[in-house]
Amino acid sequence: MFIKGLYMLLTQDAGVSAIVGKRVYYILQPKGTIVPSIVLSCVSTSDLYTMSGITGFREGSWQVDCYASDYYSSIGLQSAVRSLLENYMGNLPDTDATPVTATFIDKAWDMPYEEGSKGFIYRSL
Repeated sequence: MFIKGLYMLLTQDAGVSAIVGKRVYYILQPKGTIVPSIVLSCVSTSDLYTMSGITGFREGSWQVDCYASDYYSSIGLQSAVRSLLENYMGNLPDTDATPVTATFIDKAWDMPYEEGSKGFIYRSL
């Protein structure tokens, strides 16, 4: 399953896991989560078809929100994620060994800081 494989890829990568450990969540992170952390969200997916029908390939857009206690740390985490995913090809480490034929980084941007449980946290996409 792609989403489980993406989670495993992020948490097993030395660069990313050195920053967040296993603090990678889907859609929302629990209130009071210790930062730095990552939140994954599916933006869109679509199946690819030919005139003969479905190809078995699916493309998707995923959002990776990088949270940290200060702006520069959120950018550092974004950079670690980008280094891992940029040009990634191969099988994900999930039980299905989900194949990834190509990855493209569409954009990166800063988001306004948010109020956290103990002050403000910074978010970079």
